[in-house]
Amino acid sequence: MSVILMDTKEFYSSVLMNGIKDMVYVMEFTNGQFVYKFINQKVKELAGFDDSIIGRTLDDILPEDKAIFLLDQYMTAIHSKDEIIYEDDYPSKHGEIRYGENTLSPIYDEHNKCTHIVAVVKDITERKVTERAAEKSKEMLIEGKERYQSLFDYNLDAVITLDNNGLLITGNHALEEMSGFTIHELTGTSYIRLILPRQLKKAKKYYDKALNGVPEEFRLSIKHKNRNRVEIIAKFSPIVVREEIVGVYVICKDITEQIKFKDKFNQSENIFEIITEHSRDLITMLNSEGEYIYASPSYQEVLGINGEEFIGKKFYHNIYPDDIEHLKKTFYLSKEKGEPWKEQFRQKHHTDGYIWSELHGSPVYDENNKFKQMVVVSRDISTRKNYESKLESFAYHDELTGLPNRRYFIENLEKALQDKRKSNNRFAVIMIDLDKLKPINDTYGHDVGDEFLREFATRVSRVIREGDKFARLGGDEFAIFIPNIDVMQNVTVVASRIMEALEKPWNIHDQSISISASVGVAISNFKTESAHYLLKTADQALYEVKDMGGNNYKLKYI
Repeated sequence: MSVILMDTKEFYSSVLMNGIKDMVYVMEFTNGQFVYKFINQKVKELAGFDDSIIGRTLDDILPEDKAIFLLDQYMTAIHSKDEIIYEDDYPSKHGEIRYGENTLSPIYDEHNKCTHIVAVVKDITERKVTERAAEKSKEMLIEGKERYQSLFDYNLDAVITLDNNGLLITGNHALEEMSGFTIHELTGTSYIRLILPRQLKKAKKYYDKALNGVPEEFRLSIKHKNRNRVEIIAKFSPIVVREEIVGVYVICKDITEQIKFKDKFNQSENIFEIITEHSRDLITMLNSEGEYIYASPSYQEVLGINGEEFIGKKFYHNIYPDDIEHLKKTFYLSKEKGEPWKEQFRQKHHTDGYIWSELHGSPVYDENNKFKQMVVVSRDISTRKNYESKLESFAYHDELTGLPNRRYFIENLEKALQDKRKSNNRFAVIMIDLDKLKPINDTYGHDVGDEFLREFATRVSRVIREGDKFARLGGDEFAIFIPNIDVMQNVTVVASRIMEALEKPWNIHDQSISISASVGVAISNFKTESAHYLLKTADQALYEVKDMGGNNYKLKYI
């Protein structure tokens, strides 16, 4: 058997070209210019350069700002006569921005003159993405702590934190006003210090229940530093850290004035109106048929409707239609079982459409345990709902174009596959890849490239059918999900419209730009496929179009 021996020079060249997993550039320094003399295979795979750059300068190949930046780094390495390391971004051959750790090593001749710079670039994109995600999580954690601290410090109700021995760890300013003691005086002492003697048994009972994971709300009497009695509604809730109960939160609402009103008017029905007259929450009383028998003055402020207009009407007359049946069911369930009624729902504002609200209802019974009325306190939670909606939108939409993102697209595609098992409908997945977007970024800059992507998203959104799902998967890669295909022409019409939309003139930041796209289409069969297989099939069709020069579309049937 013969053995082919590779000479030493060829061996080292092969190792440099193919054996090193990082990108390697060898730059010749001559006449104040840096000239590309060698690039290895990884440069071709990751950065998208080819041998055509050999013999050309940085200024020939790179945008002006990038060339100036690299020239400064190379000259720093020459003057320092030592290797330097820095991080930088670079565009991949697919047009996406990646990150590299660059090590520059100057090479000198026998006259101590620098002749070459060897640049080794290690791709650190994954690390950078992880670092940014960690930083974002840290920022959110700090923000969450600040929000919690604000809620704690500025809460109008007294908030107390107890350890699992009942000792006070901290409290807010409202506690100082309610008790007359400073937080410094109370810290480290037992909560029992604040409780009236004949109320101790009740307080201990609910404290122990909270330590066992059962939150409770109840009426309690505590003593002020000046020996006055303070009537409160106390809620004891467990503090859970890493699935272990480590203490108890206590929230105390001072109802001393309400109790005084009640005593003064001898439990008159008018007392309820007096208590609620200045409340910003909606306070409502319903009879056994769910009809309004009282609506607080705050209805005018919160809903723009005088509360008197609700009297005698069913509680659900002003509710969003989709929420009515569930609210009716839970109302009667609370009434029958004597359990608290808590729901989120939408109710109509006089001028602002439907607003999100949250209610807390308590059924009231007479001495014969017969249902008397339902007392309901509700408040506007539209701001919270809008915030939750924005968080969900961020999770499922692309920040640049506003389109649904990859996660949203995959989840909808998988859901369609589940539904297909019942309906046997056929559908299609279209993959779109813009031809030569990278030169646009290199020539005009990424701001123009970003504006182009936004305009492309707008154009395609206009030509697809209502019900089709259009998403940006990443970079210059887009996808469309077309459900319920009656005839194949439905798919070809959409693909043709996309091509036509690209042919129309592009004027971005006063720049006239021409571009085309490669489109691959996967047509499902009547069997069940995986989302991965559909996307893979569409992607194969797309790259077959690219191999033929792009600017076209191709269909593949599964």
